[in-house]
Amino acid sequence: METLKQRWYSLPLRRFLILTICFSIGTVTLASVLIISGCAAFRNWLLPDPNKVYLTVEQTFSDGEVTTSTHLLALGDDLLSLPFLRIESGDILTEEDIKQTRYSVEKIETGVDSLSPKRKLAYQVLGITMLAAPMVLAFAAILWCGMYFYHRKLKQPLRLLANATEQISRQNLDFAVTYSCNDEMGDLCRSFDDMRSALYENYKTVWNMLEERRLMQASIAHDLRNPIAIIEGYTEYLEKGLKSGEMTREKTTRIAQNLGAAAKRLEQYTESVRLLNQSEETQLNRKPVNARKLSTDITEDLSLLSEQKGIGLQVASHLPQEEIQVDSALLYRVLENMLNNALRYAKQRIQLTFSLENRTLMITMTDDGNGFPREILNGTGGKLLTAHKDGHMGIGISVSRLLCRKHGGKLELSNTSQGACVKIFLSV
Repeated sequence: METLKQRWYSLPLRRFLILTICFSIGTVTLASVLIISGCAAFRNWLLPDPNKVYLTVEQTFSDGEVTTSTHLLALGDDLLSLPFLRIESGDILTEEDIKQTRYSVEKIETGVDSLSPKRKLAYQVLGITMLAAPMVLAFAAILWCGMYFYHRKLKQPLRLLANATEQISRQNLDFAVTYSCNDEMGDLCRSFDDMRSALYENYKTVWNMLEERRLMQASIAHDLRNPIAIIEGYTEYLEKGLKSGEMTREKTTRIAQNLGAAAKRLEQYTESVRLLNQSEETQLNRKPVNARKLSTDITEDLSLLSEQKGIGLQVASHLPQEEIQVDSALLYRVLENMLNNALRYAKQRIQLTFSLENRTLMITMTDDGNGFPREILNGTGGKLLTAHKDGHMGIGISVSRLLCRKHGGKLELSNTSQGACVKIFLSV
């Protein structure tokens, strides 16, 4: 019974409305027929029977007495069965006692005018009921169809959508639109919830990007203080030395070298910011490529980079022979950034693994170095750009994370018992 009810409520809107209207029409028709039939039968009962007549018997006796009696008879009745038409032996009266008998027959008037006032009023009310009942029932059925259709098919989903719209207008996307019915309104609610989820994910992505940019700006502002302070200090020292005449050629040469190094660091920061801005403006260009061939080509290119550093590169590919939609240039850029980062800290080897699951390309890169610092894994380090001893500004992770998001994926950092681990997820 419950399954039948669920199926009824899950019908498409058009079919549900048509069946509801058909049910209403059938109900109205049946009720109208019953009402009209009942009223017609009652009206016929109110009218006199046209098959009956009034029989008046007038008898004159020998003593001059006259008696009159009226009887209601149906046509076809046996008149001889009436007691006043026969005299049996033993009766007190005899045929000689009755001097004259006269009979008269009067047909009953069957018109409405012959009815009593109460019966006439009842007859007229029944006639009005026979005319008005179908119209009243049809109007009531229309109202019932509209209210029933709205209550069962529109009220709940419209309320859910209205509440969801209000939540979105308040910039609150942390909710769900749940409507279990499988009709068009259910599809609309699920589509609305999918849109909400997409907006929620987009807002999260934008928020993370803005937060990362904020941290980056704070990092750049913090790191720029050191070379600027060095330049200012050496400039002040140089001015004082020149005024006092204590500046020797060796001191001047050393100060110039230090000023050049500080200027070089400023140039590196500027280049890092340029790279990030360029990455944000990168347009995604997906193309169909063979998954296994892509991993082979990537492996050949990355092997050359690792051989130059004297680090072994081990590759395990579990990709099938099928086409995937991927931006190869973007993927190469991410892998080159992460490989260069791994080559600076790896001791002997780097492990690279390719796999494909649920239209998501996953690439795992591990090395046998010391792993990532805790502040980088927790995202609490604050400084995203850190100058290393080789002059590298540590921009690769930020750029790679941004590019992975553009490809509908993400980049995860972790540490294992062997060293650092980078997981790259790209939707393909």
